[in-house]
Amino acid sequence: WLAQALKLSQALSAELPLDNLLESLPDIILESWPAHEDVLREGERSQDLFVVYKGELSVWRGADRAAAAELGRLKPGDFFGEIGFFLKTSRSATVRTETPTRLFRFPAKDFARLLQRHQALDRWVKQVARERIERIFLLGGC
Repeated sequence: WLAQALKLSQALSAELPLDNLLESLPDIILESWPAHEDVLREGERSQDLFVVYKGELSVWRGADRAAAAELGRLKPGDFFGEIGFFLKTSRSATVRTETPTRLFRFPAKDFARLLQRHQALDRWVKQVARERIERIFLLGGC
């Protein structure tokens, strides 16, 4: 399931068989969150990466202001937190649970080691991060 959730088929090639990748996954934490809780808050310092296992989440810019804007929704199989992970900066948006949610949390140090070992996965996750940065900062959407 996790390979499908990370959409690893898009990142895999002959140089990176699925079995080799799955054997080297870092310690993963499965977390449960109630509805209407902030998993990440815009501006906070954190670099872990998350994959949605069950539930629905919303992504917000300016969540602490009256003019908050919802950028999009996340569902099972989506991941988030990659912008803070790669840029080593504060979170660019707030991610809030809309329903009871279960998330896989990849600790930043372990995920960094995984990407160092698997260049195809590294390239793919960076591509997704670039696309999201463009949508959030240049186009104003998620």
